[in-house]
Amino acid sequence: MRKLFFIQYATMLVLAFVSGVACYQLFDLAQITQVITWGDRRLLLLEHAKSPLWSVLPLAIAIFFVLFFSTHRYLTLIAPVFIALKITFFGFSSVFLLVQHESVKLYGLWWFPFQLFYSILLIVLYHVSVRSAPQKLGQKMLSKKRITVVLVLFSILVSIEYIVVSMMIK
Repeated sequence: MRKLFFIQYATMLVLAFVSGVACYQLFDLAQITQVITWGDRRLLLLEHAKSPLWSVLPLAIAIFFVLFFSTHRYLTLIAPVFIALKITFFGFSSVFLLVQHESVKLYGLWWFPFQLFYSILLIVLYHVSVRSAPQKLGQKMLSKKRITVVLVLFSILVSIEYIVVSMMIK
């Protein structure tokens, strides 16, 4: 059963990323910059990448939406769609970073690994929070320790990302 979840989430990750790469080809530069502005403006002005606010804000919004949708009984199916959209933006913005900034080093050491880990942790957060939400009346809620552990992993990853960005962008 666990293999099925792993295959399902890995397929979602790959298909959403490839869809983002394909979507990049459909837009012109003005539309691309508008989407990037909404999603993560650090890619437009790399000086924002060193700002803790712009590093945490897009991730905090994603965590909030995943927790909000996954912990409500009737909205749990929206959370994977939101995660897939976030991963699609990851693919979309990856092409933008490689094409506009022409820096494989910046992409390979900063953007790709951290966005991949954030995407995986969003999937884990969804999976853990759906399992801890009550499915039926009278069912006891599971411990929130798993959600706390995932949130601590997010904060550790944000700290490491901030250090890496500070070293790369001077």
